[in-house]
Amino acid sequence: MIARWANGTAIAVAAVTLWGCGGGADSSTGPDGVTVLPSGAVSLAAGQSAPVTAKNGLKIDAGSTGSENVLVLVDTGLTSISDTSTFQIAATGIGAAGAISPPATSLASAPAAAALGAAPTLDVSYGMRLNSRYRSKYRDGLRVARAAYNSSSRTRSGALRSLSAAPPVLGDVVTVNVADEACTNIQTRGARVVAIGAQSIVLADTTNPSGGFSTADYQRFAARFDTLVYPLDVTNFGAPADIDNNSKVVLLFTGAVNALTPPKSTSYVGGFFFGRDLFPTDSTQEFGQGCAGSNYAEMFYLLTPDPTGSINNNPRPTAFVDSVTTSVIAHEFEHLINASRRMYITPNVQDFEENWLDEGLAHSAEELLFFHEANLPPRSNITLAKLKSSNQIRYAFNRDQASNTGRYGSFLEAPSLNSPFRGDDSLETRGATWNLLRYLVDRKAGGGTGSDAATWQALVNTTRVGITNLSAVFGNDLPARVRDWNISHYTDDLVVGVASEYTQPSWNYRDIFPGLQGGGPYPLKVTSLAAAGASGKLIGGSAAYYRFSIPAGTTANITLTAPGPVSARVIRVR
Repeated sequence: MIARWANGTAIAVAAVTLWGCGGGADSSTGPDGVTVLPSGAVSLAAGQSAPVTAKNGLKIDAGSTGSENVLVLVDTGLTSISDTSTFQIAATGIGAAGAISPPATSLASAPAAAALGAAPTLDVSYGMRLNSRYRSKYRDGLRVARAAYNSSSRTRSGALRSLSAAPPVLGDVVTVNVADEACTNIQTRGARVVAIGAQSIVLADTTNPSGGFSTADYQRFAARFDTLVYPLDVTNFGAPADIDNNSKVVLLFTGAVNALTPPKSTSYVGGFFFGRDLFPTDSTQEFGQGCAGSNYAEMFYLLTPDPTGSINNNPRPTAFVDSVTTSVIAHEFEHLINASRRMYITPNVQDFEENWLDEGLAHSAEELLFFHEANLPPRSNITLAKLKSSNQIRYAFNRDQASNTGRYGSFLEAPSLNSPFRGDDSLETRGATWNLLRYLVDRKAGGGTGSDAATWQALVNTTRVGITNLSAVFGNDLPARVRDWNISHYTDDLVVGVASEYTQPSWNYRDIFPGLQGGGPYPLKVTSLAAAGASGKLIGGSAAYYRFSIPAGTTANITLTAPGPVSARVIRVR
């Protein structure tokens, strides 16, 4: 079960290419093995497709049985996501979807999965909103912070300097800034050292509500970080910096996180990484005025149990907080690794990663945690039956991957309005970016079962950001890959004989979504193409889907007029 998921152009005329066959006496073979008939029409076998170009209209011969088809339109303009491309489709000789055989997918948005009991939903975007407020300050201070760190006159500073000045001892109380301002309006609290691991120091805010985690619980979180999250994230994204010289990451459980959720809210903040804690506090010749609010430590902030709801009247049972925290840690640790490596390890970095890609990588960390805890490899086309096959796998899915699944489902419900590359913090963007990264990594692996760690690391250990980063890792044909990824939302685990680039080998969501509690049909929005044609709008990276049939013994004609970089393919479904 999962929680319900939320919520200036040049004109060109584009059409599917005829490959210049010219109506000769014999049929010929076009790209991808497509048959071109003497009439100039193409004959598509099930699973075959014809690409869109800025040339002639497409003629499709349905043969003696008739055919069911889908037209997928994709805006491949990835450099200016805010621009909108409009399109118009004209079609003759087509019938309604399902006229030849029953529709193979829903033709409208499916209902999303029902809520999981009364549990609130995770507000995944708080950390991004927090750090975005200070992005320009962080960017401007990146070089000078690195210079201050490398200075021979550097001294340990920050609220947590006592943890780096001497080895911590259980029971020590240190001073921590928990304010949500970067460098000013400091709000200090005492935090007790409650567990010490090989890679971790666990702190508990001394003002936390009663009835929360025990000493044994905190020790368990230290062990899970040391033996599970730390090696998993470090293997895939690289090791974090060590600005406080204690070789450990600080996990702070604090009611200050609980206080970020307004009273009677249906969502909650599970934790966050705050980039300000990587900046020095001292005013130096290299850095100028320091960031006084920085704790100057590799750390992140985590939700604490509050069984009675003493903070903002929002009860947070201990078992609930326990169940969601490890996935939050894996997510926030990726943010810490990404930012700290750009600041202090990777040379010549001029900027932090763009928000959408950094968030996509953090959500990928959650998925990697699922694979590890479920003992399943990527590219194993996981089905609902596999998810239900053992308590180990089911629990791992509910804890680590259910949220990614929900966000992806939310994206599928409105694929023409959303994109992996948007700079917003919507669930749809996050679901799209996570799924795109999984698709690109799987495709780069070429069906192999080996480790993907080198690919993930290449996305983090670089001076590049955003689209440029993706292109460097996955190839300069990124627009074509984004087109193929959009097609795969429809064709994966549905269309027999489809090319491998139109599949998603790690997950069988055609099978998974209908089996979720209240899941209904597969949620991709697909529209029946009317004889009068259709029109619509797309943003960079988004897509629209149109189903149609062609009666037996007839030929259909389709043309597409589209301003901007709109690409399209017709795929025969059956």
